[in-house]
Amino acid sequence: MAKVELDLEVSADTGNLKAKLRIVVGEQDHANKFAYPLAPIPQELGQAFENWRGDFDIAAKQFALRGKRSGLKGLSKRTVNCGESTKFLKDEFTDWLKSQDSWQRLQDCLREHVSNNEEIQLNIETSDQQLLLLPWGEMFLETSPYAETSISLTQQFERLSDLQPKAQVRILAVLGRQDTEYESGSNEQGQKIDISFDSQQLKNTRGRGGYIKVLEQPSAEVLKTALREVKGWHILFFAGHSNSLPDRSIGSIELNANQKPLSIDELKADLSVAINNGLQLAIFNSCDGLGLAAQLAKLNLPQSIVMRERVPDEVAKAFLQQFLDAFSYNHSLFESVRRAREHLRKEFDRKEQLPGASWLPTIVRNPAVPLPYWNDFIADSPLSWPWLMLMVLAVLTVSGSLFLSLFFEFQGFQVESVPKYIHYAQLYPHIVLYPCLFLWGGYFTLYKAWCQIRSRPKLWRQMSIAFAIALVFLGIELSSNRMMLFEIRTGAESVVSPPVSELSSISQIPVEILDVSELIDSNAGTLTVRKADLEIALERYRIFSSNGNTLSDAEKNGYHTFMFRGLSYKTWHGTGGFSTSRIFYALAFMSIIIIVLMSGVFWAEINSKYVYNSMKFLRYIVATQLIILLWLPLRIYQNRVIKDMIFGENIPVSGLDVLAYPAILTLLCISIYRSWRFESSFFAGVLSLLTVLGFIIIGVFNSNMVDITFGLQSDPATWVMWPVMFLIIIYVLYRDIFAKYSTR
Repeated sequence: MAKVELDLEVSADTGNLKAKLRIVVGEQDHANKFAYPLAPIPQELGQAFENWRGDFDIAAKQFALRGKRSGLKGLSKRTVNCGESTKFLKDEFTDWLKSQDSWQRLQDCLREHVSNNEEIQLNIETSDQQLLLLPWGEMFLETSPYAETSISLTQQFERLSDLQPKAQVRILAVLGRQDTEYESGSNEQGQKIDISFDSQQLKNTRGRGGYIKVLEQPSAEVLKTALREVKGWHILFFAGHSNSLPDRSIGSIELNANQKPLSIDELKADLSVAINNGLQLAIFNSCDGLGLAAQLAKLNLPQSIVMRERVPDEVAKAFLQQFLDAFSYNHSLFESVRRAREHLRKEFDRKEQLPGASWLPTIVRNPAVPLPYWNDFIADSPLSWPWLMLMVLAVLTVSGSLFLSLFFEFQGFQVESVPKYIHYAQLYPHIVLYPCLFLWGGYFTLYKAWCQIRSRPKLWRQMSIAFAIALVFLGIELSSNRMMLFEIRTGAESVVSPPVSELSSISQIPVEILDVSELIDSNAGTLTVRKADLEIALERYRIFSSNGNTLSDAEKNGYHTFMFRGLSYKTWHGTGGFSTSRIFYALAFMSIIIIVLMSGVFWAEINSKYVYNSMKFLRYIVATQLIILLWLPLRIYQNRVIKDMIFGENIPVSGLDVLAYPAILTLLCISIYRSWRFESSFFAGVLSLLTVLGFIIIGVFNSNMVDITFGLQSDPATWVMWPVMFLIIIYVLYRDIFAKYSTR
């Protein structure tokens, strides 16, 4: 993108022009400057412009009377003259510029530094009203088809306040008087302005992050109060009737039929408050708005868009629809106006329509203020600090709640001089340690991805479905066998009646592991299961095996059968034997399942038009999925080591893992591919892929590494280092994810 400023300075003595061209390409700190003399505007060109203006005014009235949809046959001779005067003005303008070598040199400078398929933002600065009103955009169509022009109506520019992003793009829409107005004494009758169309087009932006407050034919007092709202506005929109003095210095708007036209001077104090509160753009989709823009420029409003002449309703509606469709999808202000102007050119710049209609929309800007994009209006975090801190507190509480619950419920008990809550964390790191060490990071990156979504109501529906699915998974998990020891309260006891073959197998457990003679009632065919016996049997079996001792197959089967029966959901259901920590286990399980499902929901939105910044969104999703990936080696360790020790099972996949593993890996690999291909982030893509493979290899082929780090052989004092290392790894992979990312 190139930013070009053309300063046309008029000599007070000779009337000659000094054309100063300043070209800035991309984000360069320096600018290329060129200066060449131009001849003064010839009288023929000035007269051609006045003829076009008069003809266009009459043509616009006739066009409004007929309406675009009612047929435009039998146009008057004067309307045909509008086409002739339009062509004559363009020819005179072209002849004046192309007849001068200096203009050709300026064009050559532009072609040398700017590609012809590059967006050009061209601003015309001059104190000469006649120069400002000429259709400069027509002079660049052949050489720079992606150029759009703006004008500056004041020579003194100030930057009163910076852009203030909000949770939404805040738009104050003022819908004024609707009935058609013509000059005093005219007998012409016309149609009402269809401002409901304007209102609907603005409301359509709600799905793209817009918040619209509509004031329909308000009083001046109501408008003033709205302008002073503390939350401020990003865009002020007006549809209705407006007028400017002949010299375009002062403009006024008509709010309703009961009050006289309201000038900008009468709103000066209120508009100043709105500008200080972040107002960036004013759009007057109404007639003859240059006087309005001139007064707003003196108030240092960053930019405004007005119609420079009388504008028929159909033209105004077509412009607004095309402009909002482009601007609200984050095209630049210049590009959005250019697209809308191109549409007007195709629809109306014909003899049988309204020649010159595409010249009407005019950007009036303050060069001291950077042009905003739609996404710039929206805060990176839509939540206010109190809500954000509450969310952070909730995530940290959920992430660490199970570990804290184990601490408070079991801190007074020890297993081989290790506090029992530490022992439980070492036995089940995938559900105890993972949430408090890593999962909070996933919620952070997922929240950052959520901030990039335009249509959050749509996402809420999908998130509700994901939450319902998570509840189903939770019900399956909590009612299944192979429970975890901390799900049973201390001192819990249950009497069950297993099959005779099962009792016979359990009786084979050697006394070195557990004396089951008191637990089996052969006459009644029952087995007494106590939590304390389960923990004793597990610890003795672990020590017995670690010392190199072995049990016979029958003894192993007896031990595993006892542990399976003792950790069966049916054994404890209805006995009151469940612990308080089981509730927090359910919360931890839900938090893991939800983030997995949410990453899938968000992943589906990567190519959606409802995403503010696709590249930034993609990076957050990949980061979230990498964090989820940290769960895999811990879960594989649980399946291969812990379940082997307790139940005699040694497989990497069990239960819901059949669904979780393929889903996580597939989404992550596709996300990395997209990031690699569309972002050209080869370094991050390669590191991410190596990280994926590394975690899988560690989990499947080298569980001992997980054991030393998080498992039964780990040192709890080192756990606190992992969140820090985890942040460093994420920063290395995506170090610009926390920086201010370009929304362009």
